[in-house]
Amino acid sequence: MMRYTERLAPFVLALVMASAVACNDSAKGNDEADRPQSVSSLTERPLISIGFMHPVGLLITTKYRQPLMDHLILHTRYAFRALFNTDSEKTVGMLEQRLAEVCHMGVVSYLEADSEFGAIPLARPLNRDGEPVSYSVFVTRQASPLRSLGDLRRHSLALGSYHSTLSHLIPRHELIRAGVRLEELGSIEYLENDDAIASAVLEGRFDAGAVDELVAHWYEEKGLRALHVSAPVPSAPFVVRADLPPRVSQAVRDALLLLDFDGAKDREHWDEDLRYGFAPASAADYEPIRKIIETSGKGCERSCHVGKDGFSRVDGTF
Repeated sequence: MMRYTERLAPFVLALVMASAVACNDSAKGNDEADRPQSVSSLTERPLISIGFMHPVGLLITTKYRQPLMDHLILHTRYAFRALFNTDSEKTVGMLEQRLAEVCHMGVVSYLEADSEFGAIPLARPLNRDGEPVSYSVFVTRQASPLRSLGDLRRHSLALGSYHSTLSHLIPRHELIRAGVRLEELGSIEYLENDDAIASAVLEGRFDAGAVDELVAHWYEEKGLRALHVSAPVPSAPFVVRADLPPRVSQAVRDALLLLDFDGAKDREHWDEDLRYGFAPASAADYEPIRKIIETSGKGCERSCHVGKDGFSRVDGTF
């Protein structure tokens, strides 16, 4: 099989090759070259690697991402494999080192990739309301007396790593908007992922935490509730390097955009952050977040500083 990517990174935790999908009547109307005719024909296709950052168990990740691989096989002339890791920074590295042609990454990671070596957003997922946005949610325990961000003063807060959009950058921005300085908190700690944040709050190790809306929803039944919901944030894009051949990026983009919101009911077995379909993405969609990064850098606490790309880095914080 021909490959655009020849090497595997040591940080890749799992790899799954998309299975062959037999042609069926629903595929009629597609160009013949865009559909697999047999397992052997798949081995003759150029191979495209897609990098995913996902902190949950690898078995679950593989199971729920496989349908997307199958969809891409049906609607392009390429074969696909998925690469997984649990580190946002290394997802950027996948793209930079050409270990993957396409990566699904957070907004902050995309903006870093664009600043460092040029990156282009292809499409962004829709949420359960059919909108291409996400929300950062501050969560606390059901019985907590906290009712607003202002109540967080003198209380403990868990956030994500500085690469995280919805569990770090946006929560910091929301606190600034609410007039709450980090130094007014009782304590603050940065955890590895949203699941760790929600679990720590549920266990009582922190009074509150900030997570992706999907994680907030999952933990609602376990005993957490929303304390504050952010303004909408453009959802995490599928991204390619600027120097990827246009025919490749266009083929992937077109296949993603075939997944519309109306078909979401037939994709309940897909990962929830992919099942609702996609909208086109452009660099302009993410300029408001770039401005938030620049503002956070200029107004951050004494302990941080701003790098040449506008990202503030000290001990994993903005």
